Amino acid sequence: MKITLATKITIARIFLIVPTIAMFIAAELANVSQGAHIALIVIAAVLFAICCATDFIDGHIARKTNTVSMLGKFLDPLADKVVIVVMLFLIVLFRDGLSMGGVYPHNALVIALLSGIILSRELMIGVFRSIAASRGLVLAADIYGKIKTVCLDVGVTVLMLAGLHPALGWIGTIVFYIGSFFAVYSGLNYVLKNKHVLKQDGDTEKISESEETNQAK
Repeated sequence: MKITLATKITIARIFLIVPTIAMFIAAELANVSQGAHIALIVIAAVLFAICCATDFIDGHIARKTNTVSMLGKFLDPLADKVVIVVMLFLIVLFRDGLSMGGVYPHNALVIALLSGIILSRELMIGVFRSIAASRGLVLAADIYGKIKTVCLDVGVTVLMLAGLHPALGWIGTIVFYIGSFFAVYSGLNYVLKNKHVLKQDGDTEKISESEETNQAK
Protein backbone atom coordinates (compact mmCIF):
# COMPACT_ATOMS: atom_id res chain seq x y z
CA MET A 1 0.00 0.00 0.00
CA LYS A 2 1.38 3.38 -1.02
CA ILE A 3 1.54 5.91 1.80
CA THR A 4 0.47 9.38 0.66
CA LEU A 5 2.26 12.61 1.58
CA ALA A 6 -0.63 13.65 3.82
CA THR A 7 -0.47 10.34 5.70
CA LYS A 8 3.32 10.68 6.08
CA ILE A 9 2.77 14.07 7.73
CA THR A 10 0.18 12.51 10.05
CA ILE A 11 2.63 9.75 11.00
CA ALA A 12 5.33 12.38 11.62
CA ARG A 13 2.89 14.16 13.94
CA ILE A 14 2.42 10.98 15.95
CA PHE A 15 6.19 10.55 16.34
CA LEU A 16 6.56 14.24 17.24
CA ILE A 17 4.37 13.64 20.28
CA VAL A 18 7.21 11.70 21.96
CA PRO A 19 9.80 14.53 22.14
CA THR A 20 7.02 16.96 23.07
CA ILE A 21 6.08 14.86 26.09
CA ALA A 22 9.73 14.21 26.95
CA MET A 23 10.60 17.93 26.93
CA PHE A 24 7.59 18.85 29.06
CA ILE A 25 8.23 16.12 31.65
CA ALA A 26 11.95 16.94 31.74
CA ALA A 27 11.14 20.58 32.41
CA GLU A 28 8.95 19.64 35.37
CA LEU A 29 10.98 16.80 36.91
CA ALA A 30 14.62 17.35 35.95
CA ASN A 31 16.86 19.24 38.35
CA VAL A 32 17.87 22.01 35.96
CA SER A 33 18.47 25.74 36.15
CA GLN A 34 15.63 28.24 35.75
CA GLY A 35 16.88 29.13 32.29
CA ALA A 36 16.97 25.49 31.19
CA HIS A 37 13.51 24.94 32.66
CA ILE A 38 12.07 27.82 30.64
CA ALA A 39 13.87 26.63 27.50
CA LEU A 40 12.47 23.10 27.84
CA ILE A 41 8.93 24.40 28.41
CA VAL A 42 9.12 26.71 25.40
CA ILE A 43 10.53 23.94 23.18
CA ALA A 44 7.75 21.58 24.30
CA ALA A 45 5.12 24.24 23.56
CA VAL A 46 6.62 24.92 20.12
CA LEU A 47 6.66 21.20 19.30
CA PHE A 48 3.05 20.91 20.41
CA ALA A 49 2.10 23.90 18.25
CA ILE A 50 3.81 22.21 15.28
CA CYS A 51 1.80 19.05 15.97
CA CYS A 52 -1.39 21.11 15.90
CA ALA A 53 -0.36 22.92 12.71
CA THR A 54 0.35 19.68 10.86
CA ASP A 55 -3.23 18.60 11.62
CA PHE A 56 -4.43 21.34 9.27
CA ILE A 57 -1.60 20.84 6.78
CA ASP A 58 -2.12 17.11 6.19
CA GLY A 59 -5.86 17.55 5.76
CA HIS A 60 -5.35 20.40 3.29
CA ILE A 61 -2.82 18.40 1.27
CA ALA A 62 -5.06 15.32 1.19
CA ARG A 63 -7.99 17.35 -0.15
CA LYS A 64 -5.88 19.45 -2.52
CA THR A 65 -4.18 16.44 -4.11
CA ASN A 66 -7.24 14.20 -3.84
CA THR A 67 -5.22 11.61 -1.93
CA VAL A 68 -7.52 10.94 1.02
CA SER A 69 -6.70 7.40 2.19
CA MET A 70 -8.31 4.98 4.64
CA LEU A 71 -5.06 4.87 6.64
CA GLY A 72 -5.05 8.65 6.86
CA LYS A 73 -8.69 8.71 7.95
CA PHE A 74 -7.80 6.32 10.77
CA LEU A 75 -4.52 7.89 11.89
CA ASP A 76 -5.49 11.57 11.69
CA PRO A 77 -8.22 11.58 14.38
CA LEU A 78 -6.16 9.13 16.46
CA ALA A 79 -3.19 11.49 16.42
CA ASP A 80 -5.42 14.43 17.38
CA LYS A 81 -6.88 12.59 20.37
CA VAL A 82 -3.50 11.35 21.62
CA VAL A 83 -1.86 14.79 21.36
CA ILE A 84 -4.62 16.70 23.17
CA VAL A 85 -5.49 14.10 25.83
CA VAL A 86 -1.88 13.33 26.81
CA MET A 87 -0.91 16.99 27.08
CA LEU A 88 -4.02 17.82 29.11
CA PHE A 89 -3.18 14.97 31.49
CA LEU A 90 0.37 16.27 31.94
CA ILE A 91 -0.83 19.85 32.39
CA VAL A 92 -3.26 18.84 35.15
CA LEU A 93 -0.55 16.69 36.74
CA PHE A 94 2.23 19.27 36.78
CA ARG A 95 0.74 22.74 36.41
CA ASP A 96 0.51 24.44 39.81
CA GLY A 97 0.13 27.65 37.81
CA LEU A 98 -3.40 26.60 36.89
CA SER A 99 -4.58 27.84 40.29
CA MET A 100 -3.64 31.33 39.08
CA GLY A 101 -1.93 32.34 42.28
CA GLY A 102 -4.59 30.72 44.44
CA VAL A 103 -7.44 32.76 42.92
CA TYR A 104 -8.96 29.68 41.30
CA PRO A 105 -7.54 26.67 43.20
CA HIS A 106 -9.94 24.13 41.67
CA ASN A 107 -9.13 25.02 38.07
CA ALA A 108 -7.00 21.90 37.52
CA LEU A 109 -9.92 19.70 38.62
CA VAL A 110 -12.31 21.50 36.27
CA ILE A 111 -9.87 21.09 33.38
CA ALA A 112 -9.54 17.38 34.22
CA LEU A 113 -13.34 16.95 34.15
CA LEU A 114 -13.64 18.87 30.88
CA SER A 115 -10.84 16.75 29.43
CA GLY A 116 -12.91 13.64 30.19
CA ILE A 117 -15.94 15.21 28.49
CA ILE A 118 -13.86 16.14 25.45
CA LEU A 119 -12.46 12.61 25.21
CA SER A 120 -15.99 11.16 25.44
CA ARG A 121 -17.10 13.54 22.71
CA GLU A 122 -14.27 12.48 20.42
CA LEU A 123 -15.03 8.79 20.99
CA MET A 124 -18.72 9.39 20.23
CA ILE A 125 -17.90 11.22 17.00
CA GLY A 126 -15.48 8.45 16.10
CA VAL A 127 -18.25 5.87 16.46
CA PHE A 128 -20.55 7.91 14.21
CA ARG A 129 -17.85 8.26 11.56
CA SER A 130 -17.05 4.55 11.69
CA ILE A 131 -20.71 3.61 11.23
CA ALA A 132 -21.04 6.11 8.39
CA ALA A 133 -17.86 4.86 6.70
CA SER A 134 -19.09 1.26 6.85
CA ARG A 135 -22.15 2.41 4.89
CA GLY A 136 -20.23 4.46 2.37
CA LEU A 137 -21.26 7.79 3.88
CA VAL A 138 -19.04 10.79 4.55
CA LEU A 139 -19.96 13.02 7.49
CA ALA A 140 -18.51 16.48 7.02
CA ALA A 141 -17.22 18.52 9.97
CA ASP A 142 -18.96 21.83 10.68
CA ILE A 143 -17.59 25.24 11.57
CA TYR A 144 -18.20 24.70 15.29
CA GLY A 145 -15.94 21.66 15.29
CA LYS A 146 -13.20 23.69 13.63
CA ILE A 147 -13.57 26.47 16.21
CA LYS A 148 -13.31 23.80 18.91
CA THR A 149 -10.09 22.47 17.46
CA VAL A 150 -8.45 25.89 17.16
CA CYS A 151 -9.45 26.94 20.69
CA LEU A 152 -8.27 23.70 22.28
CA ASP A 153 -4.98 23.80 20.37
CA VAL A 154 -4.29 27.40 21.39
CA GLY A 155 -5.58 26.89 24.93
CA VAL A 156 -3.43 23.84 25.61
CA THR A 157 -0.35 25.52 24.11
CA VAL A 158 -0.76 28.53 26.41
CA LEU A 159 -1.52 26.32 29.44
CA MET A 160 1.78 24.54 28.84
CA LEU A 161 3.42 27.92 29.42
CA ALA A 162 1.23 28.80 32.42
CA GLY A 163 4.06 28.27 34.89
CA LEU A 164 6.06 31.08 33.30
CA HIS A 165 3.56 33.86 34.10
CA PRO A 166 0.17 33.97 35.94
CA ALA A 167 -1.45 35.80 33.01
CA LEU A 168 -0.80 32.81 30.77
CA GLY A 169 -2.80 30.66 33.17
CA TRP A 170 -5.79 32.98 32.81
CA ILE A 171 -5.53 33.28 29.04
CA GLY A 172 -5.01 29.56 28.50
CA THR A 173 -7.89 28.63 30.80
CA ILE A 174 -10.35 31.04 29.16
CA VAL A 175 -9.47 29.84 25.66
CA PHE A 176 -9.65 26.21 26.83
CA TYR A 177 -13.09 26.80 28.38
CA ILE A 178 -14.31 28.31 25.11
CA GLY A 179 -12.94 25.30 23.24
CA SER A 180 -14.67 22.97 25.71
CA PHE A 181 -17.99 24.74 25.13
CA PHE A 182 -17.66 24.34 21.38
CA ALA A 183 -16.59 20.71 21.89
CA VAL A 184 -19.89 19.95 23.64
CA TYR A 185 -21.99 22.12 21.32
CA SER A 186 -20.44 20.81 18.11
CA GLY A 187 -20.70 17.24 19.41
CA LEU A 188 -24.42 17.54 20.11
CA ASN A 189 -24.98 19.36 16.82
CA TYR A 190 -23.04 16.64 14.97
CA VAL A 191 -25.13 13.86 16.51
CA LEU A 192 -28.47 15.59 15.88
CA LYS A 193 -27.51 16.48 12.32
CA ASN A 194 -26.33 12.95 11.52
CA LYS A 195 -28.72 10.86 13.61
CA HIS A 196 -30.04 9.34 10.37
CA VAL A 197 -26.84 7.28 10.29
CA LEU A 198 -28.11 5.21 13.22
CA LYS A 199 -31.41 4.63 11.43
CA GLN A 200 -29.76 3.53 8.21
CA ASP A 201 -30.12 -0.19 8.95
CA GLY A 202 -33.81 0.11 9.69
CA ASP A 203 -34.44 2.20 6.60
CA THR A 204 -32.51 -0.25 4.45
CA GLU A 205 -34.49 -3.19 5.79
CA LYS A 206 -37.79 -1.40 5.11
CA ILE A 207 -36.73 -0.59 1.57
CA SER A 208 -35.69 -4.20 0.97
CA GLU A 209 -38.99 -5.53 2.36
CA SER A 210 -40.93 -3.12 0.16
CA GLU A 211 -39.01 -4.19 -2.93
CA GLU A 212 -39.59 -7.87 -2.13
CA THR A 213 -43.33 -7.23 -1.70
CA ASN A 214 -43.53 -5.42 -5.02
CA GLN A 215 -41.64 -8.21 -6.76
CA ALA A 216 -44.01 -10.81 -5.26
CA LYS A 217 -46.99 -8.89 -6.59
